[in-house]
Amino acid sequence: MIQKERIPELDIYRGILIAAVVTIHATSMALIDARHSLLFYPFLFLNVFSSFAVPVFIFVSGFVLFYNYVDRPLRGKSMLLFFRKRLMFIVLPYILFSLIYYLTLVARGLMPFGDLPLVLLTGKAYTHLYYVIIIIQFYLVFPLLLWGVQRLRQWVSSPRRAAVIVLAVGLVIQWGFVLLNKYVWQEERGSLAITYFSYFTLGAAVAIGYEGFKKWLFPSPGTVMGRGRLISWWVLWVAWLLLGIVYVQIWFVAYRKAIYADSLVYELLHNAYALVSALVLFQLSVLLYRHSSDRLRMLISWLGACSFGIYLLHPALLRVYRKLDLHGTPIEYVFSVAGGWLLALLGSWLIVTLFFRYVPFSWIGLGTIPKFPFQSKDEQVNC
Repeated sequence: MIQKERIPELDIYRGILIAAVVTIHATSMALIDARHSLLFYPFLFLNVFSSFAVPVFIFVSGFVLFYNYVDRPLRGKSMLLFFRKRLMFIVLPYILFSLIYYLTLVARGLMPFGDLPLVLLTGKAYTHLYYVIIIIQFYLVFPLLLWGVQRLRQWVSSPRRAAVIVLAVGLVIQWGFVLLNKYVWQEERGSLAITYFSYFTLGAAVAIGYEGFKKWLFPSPGTVMGRGRLISWWVLWVAWLLLGIVYVQIWFVAYRKAIYADSLVYELLHNAYALVSALVLFQLSVLLYRHSSDRLRMLISWLGACSFGIYLLHPALLRVYRKLDLHGTPIEYVFSVAGGWLLALLGSWLIVTLFFRYVPFSWIGLGTIPKFPFQSKDEQVNC
């Protein structure tokens, strides 16, 4: 079996993504409160520009799974171990937090008692839990997807070509469903993994062609940069910024002027923006890992290592914070929203850290307990 290198930059990647998730949730109420003020556009920009968060988290999950398993034999024992780990470190925390949020909503009269089975299956105990349901769906079909990718690699000798085929299949499946659902089924699809399929298959594609991808997007320090590579980086980053700005603008027009484009326009822009974001933020994570100070790298890495627990916990802190009066002068309102962001991110990060360090069996509620990141830059962390 090929021994894969470990990728410590992935924790920095997750740290960036969890900060974006909290930004979306912290600014959500501001889109209502500040809708007719000069503050609306800055809040809208932060909210919409951060919308890559969940799709790129799914990209990271796809990348890690295929990176770790694509060269392993597909055996029943390894798949049983795979599902056992996901049951312990993903499903159990999800169930625990779903119960907490569900009972809270029932106590407040916002959800009828007795809907728990449906709530657990759809991730509707709280607005953010749909993501975990999507990830669980990908876990369930992963052995089949792995088998298909391994067969493809036997038929196609070029890793680059295999990666392109995998991504193309993902796009076809996702957009086939989107079009059929728009014009035929018209069903709710918020927690269906198929609507995020291209992000998962982009992760698989990058994992399959990782050696070539790594040479292109983040070559070894000291490598001479060719003009073609630098131009491709500029194109990638400019495309990311332009797609993000256009996506913000189309939502600004919708909110402010009630002029709406076809739903497929929003879908296409968001899909393209999130796919490009996955590559840009991967490169940014590597740059931060290589060029930031040891302390900053350690902090962002630990933030990323705690990201699943933070994801589960942060809406509860934000909910408590919003019971305070968040209105006032525009400056006071800006500081109140910033305070909610800081509390939701840093407060939940502190709680998760303390639980991981001092509470036995904290993995039941918060997922895998990571190693504390006191390694030097030359040491590596599991991805």
